[in-house]
Amino acid sequence: MKRRFTFFGITFLSFIICIQLWSEDLPELTVEPAPDYDLSFGITEVGKSVEREVHIINTGKGILAGSVTIENPKQSSTNEEEKVFFISGDIAFSLFENQTAVVKIQFIPLKSGEYQGKLKVTASDNQSAEITLKVIGIKKRKEYYVFGCGEMEKSSTYYLDFIILSFAIFYLSFRFRRITG
Repeated sequence: MKRRFTFFGITFLSFIICIQLWSEDLPELTVEPAPDYDLSFGITEVGKSVEREVHIINTGKGILAGSVTIENPKQSSTNEEEKVFFISGDIAFSLFENQTAVVKIQFIPLKSGEYQGKLKVTASDNQSAEITLKVIGIKKRKEYYVFGCGEMEKSSTYYLDFIILSFAIFYLSFRFRRITG
């Protein structure tokens, strides 16, 4: 009886030690920026794109496998997804110890307004992370020539307008002196 108790005791302790050692060899999902914070894309003009990176790191041991998905914002009128956030590159990853995968997220606003989406990372051993994506889309500000018709494309036209305006003021002051003088 005493031997049986000792055998079961040693077997139980060995089992606990094996579980402890085995649990330390698991992969661990780490996401940067941390899911506690929002990933901001700032303010972006309608039709232009901006890109941000998210790093997925295996800080544990073993192989960490998983995938990345994006939940786009819903339109208020139709409740359909508004495709404004995109993943450029692979959406699946398989990482060894201390390896990093870089996921590039692109934002292209369709209209002005605030957008909020979610980046979802799911990995082996039921690990997951969720990052909120925030951005504001604005309409492009229209700028026009002071003397001329049409929209301005480059800021160099400011100099041309300044020269023309300066010449007009000089000419009018010269004419005014000649008339009054």
